[in-house]
Amino acid sequence: MPPGDPSGEAERRLARDAEAWLPAPDRDARALILAFLREVEDAGADPIAELRDGTRRWFGARAAAALPAPRRELSQADSDTIALEPLSPARQPTMWPQRPKRLTDEIFSSWLWRTAVTAGVPPYRFARDVLGTPGDDVDRDVAPATLRRLAQLSGQTFEHLAGGTLSETVIVTQETPAGLTEDALLRDGRFLLNGEKADRLGRPRPVLQYCPRCLETDARPHFRRGWRFAHAVVCVDHGCRLHDRCWVCRGAIMPLTSRVVDARLRCPACDAQLGGAPLVDATRARPRQRALHAMLFYLAARIAPDERRLHLDTLSGCLSNRATTSIVQRERSLLGLHAAAPNSWFGQPIRAEHAVPLHMLSMGVMFDRLAKTVAQRQRRARIRSTGGHPPPDVLTTGPDQPVAIR
Repeated sequence: MPPGDPSGEAERRLARDAEAWLPAPDRDARALILAFLREVEDAGADPIAELRDGTRRWFGARAAAALPAPRRELSQADSDTIALEPLSPARQPTMWPQRPKRLTDEIFSSWLWRTAVTAGVPPYRFARDVLGTPGDDVDRDVAPATLRRLAQLSGQTFEHLAGGTLSETVIVTQETPAGLTEDALLRDGRFLLNGEKADRLGRPRPVLQYCPRCLETDARPHFRRGWRFAHAVVCVDHGCRLHDRCWVCRGAIMPLTSRVVDARLRCPACDAQLGGAPLVDATRARPRQRALHAMLFYLAARIAPDERRLHLDTLSGCLSNRATTSIVQRERSLLGLHAAAPNSWFGQPIRAEHAVPLHMLSMGVMFDRLAKTVAQRQRRARIRSTGGHPPPDVLTTGPDQPVAIR
């Protein structure tokens, strides 16, 4: 009992304070708290104030949450009834129960479609709820604030989710050669399919292409981001021409307008299964498509933007890559590109050092083989001239790490 407290009132008050700070039935812990309070009071200080200050030092910004909440008086509806205490409102979920991640090459609208199907909700209603008022082209029109909210709800990073969009204002660093190429073409602006104008029959122009074989064999069927670009005509994996409309009703493919919950991709208008579309043989154009992909990646990775613009001017005129050009016309243009004349594809390189790599790529040389070949030539030339160490490979993304691309 503290000195000068013959009635023991101060001791009982300290005991009540200790009970308020640690109401659990732990007598040893309560005794330690009581001893601390008694020591502070004997020194002439306010024990509760000292305890609060100590708590702030121990927990920092979380000290307020660690302090005991004030006692709430029970509300009583009527004198003849029992006392009632209102319950705290239920906590709102901060993440979706089903959270499929966007695949590396998947376009944003396709990820929204997969998320809706996983949740058992019609895609059109899911898109309306999570986007508010979806525009005509959510892949291009989605706002950065919406992307951040959806990234938090789906448990993935903003950068990964934004990597599937086609917005000119939200461009993040891509991790794949295909993504790097697509971003370079996106900045150019002439190679992205868009439906701003209707076709001559008054139908919406197709903006999304697909390979039936890819959709049929995918473990998780999805639309690729690269299928939105006009230079993509042939699936190099399966050697078939891409479809840009439904193979039954000829309607444009817009997955977020579907009212059917089905893990298989279907036409939102006639419900035809897109994976069942007939394959159109494109084996003749397949080598040209593969070489074009490799040359575009070279432009994106190794050629400066001002020089790249001149090359893309030639390619755009050669392929007639306007947004209104049909896929059949673009395939004919692709077949007209001659492997022995790469300058007809991309024009004459401003720097002579790019002439040989572009020629080798146009002939179908794989990118990793090209990197090794150029590196060997550089080493031999350096050894002959100076006898020193060879320079780094010109077609690498890192030290001695050639990049392969289909």
